[in-house]
Amino acid sequence: MSASKRVVIIGAGVGGMCAGALLAKQGCSVTVCEAIGVVGGRTRTQVIDGYQLPRGAVSFQLRGVLPTLCEEVGAKLDLRPVSEMWFWIKGGDGFVPLPAKSGIGKMLEMLMQVQGKDSTKAMAQVGLQLSMAKISQAFKSPDIIREDDDGPTFRAWLMQYTDNEDLLALFHAITSAVSALNDFEYPARHWFAHFSGAAMDARMDKYALVGDGFQGVSRALGDIITANGGEILLNTKTLAINSADGHATGVTVERAGKQFDIPADVVISNTGPMTTLSLAGEAALGKDYTQRIRKRVRPTPIVATYVVSDEPLFTPRAAFLAAGLERIVTGVPLTNICPEWAPDGKHLTSFYGTPKSCLTPMDKDDERRANVADVHALFPDFAAKGGRILDVQLRDIDDPDVVARSWPGHNVPVETPLPNLFNVGDACGPDGFIATPAAAASARNTVNKILAKLS
Repeated sequence: MSASKRVVIIGAGVGGMCAGALLAKQGCSVTVCEAIGVVGGRTRTQVIDGYQLPRGAVSFQLRGVLPTLCEEVGAKLDLRPVSEMWFWIKGGDGFVPLPAKSGIGKMLEMLMQVQGKDSTKAMAQVGLQLSMAKISQAFKSPDIIREDDDGPTFRAWLMQYTDNEDLLALFHAITSAVSALNDFEYPARHWFAHFSGAAMDARMDKYALVGDGFQGVSRALGDIITANGGEILLNTKTLAINSADGHATGVTVERAGKQFDIPADVVISNTGPMTTLSLAGEAALGKDYTQRIRKRVRPTPIVATYVVSDEPLFTPRAAFLAAGLERIVTGVPLTNICPEWAPDGKHLTSFYGTPKSCLTPMDKDDERRANVADVHALFPDFAAKGGRILDVQLRDIDDPDVVARSWPGHNVPVETPLPNLFNVGDACGPDGFIATPAAAASARNTVNKILAKLS
C-alpha cells in the first residue's frame, strides 16, 4: 500500500495503538496524537510513593484477538503468566483455589464444597443442589428476549430459578468481576452474549500480567508504529476533527502552546464515541447519529482500592474472586507476580468494586467506606501485616478513566457518517467482547474496513 495514505489516530490507548500498528505494517503513514505524556490511555501506570499502580486493565488474556494481533505485528511483551484463580465467599472457610478450567459449572461445584461441609447445612445443601440443577438446565437454552430489546436483567432472569442468597452472591461476583456491572442492572441478553462460545477470547481462562504494566502493550505497539515510519506525538491535544464535503480531512491539535492542522486521508478516534462527537461536531455527523450515540452509550464506573503491606495479604500467585461483600468482587496481589511494582520488601494488592449503582452518580463517601470495609472483611489480619490503604480511586460515570466507555451490549459501530472517520475502543467491540479484547477487536474491524476502501 502506498505510504502516501495518511492516517491520524487520536489517543494512544489499546484500540488506537492496535489500529496504528496494523496500518503501519501495511505501509500507511501513521501519526498518533496523545494528549498526555505517556501512551496507554486508561491502561497507563500511576506511581504513588514508589508503588506502580495499574489504572486500568491488569490481566492480559493469553489467547484471543489481542495476543494474536500483537504476535502478528511483532510486538514484544514481557508477560508473566498466572496459572490460578482463587475464590472466597462470605461464610466460607477462607480462600480456595478454583480448577484450571473454572467455567460456571466448576464454580457451582466449588460453591457446594464451600457451603456444604457440615451436617447442619444438609437441608440447605439439598436446596442448593436443586437450584443449581435448575440454573444449569436453564443455561443450556436461556431464551432471553428478542435482539432489539435488552429485556430482563441477569438477576431478574436468575431469580426465576433460585432465591438462594449464596448463589445470587456468586453470580453477582462473577458478573461484576467480568463486566464491572451489577447483575441487577446488567441485561441478561448481554450476559449470555459474553459467556457464549463466540466471545471465548473475551474471557479470562488463561492470563498474565505485563511486566511494565498494561501500558507496556501500547508501548510495544508504538514501537511497531515508529519502526515502520510512523510517529507518536505525546502532549498533543486534539482540538477538532476537521471535515469538508462529507469526509474527514484531518485534525487540529495543540502542542507546546501552538495550534496546527494535521491533514489525513483517514482519521481514527480512540477517545470514546462521545468525545468523537464533540471533536467532529453534530453538523458533520448529523442529528440522527448524534442522538443515537448519546442515547446508547453508558459509561461504566468502578472503585479501585490499592493497598500496601509489610507482608503479603494473599500469598498465591493468582487473582481471586470474592462473593458476598458489599462492593469488592475481585483482587490481584500484584507484587506476588511483579515484585518490582513496589519498593523492596513491600507488597501491593489491588481490589475492584462495583458501585451501588452503575446508572447514577456515586455517593463517594459511602463507596469509599464500603470498599475499605470489604478489604478488612477479606483480610482480618490486615493491620497485623502492616496493611494501609494507599489510594481509593472512585471513577464515576463522568470520569475520563471509567473502566469502560460503554456497557457491554451498548457498543456502537466503528463506522461514522463520515466514511473515513472511525471509532475504536472498548465501546466499539463486537457483541460479547469487553475491555481490552473489545478494543483490539474494534481495531481489527476498523483496519479491515480501511484496507478494503484503500485497496
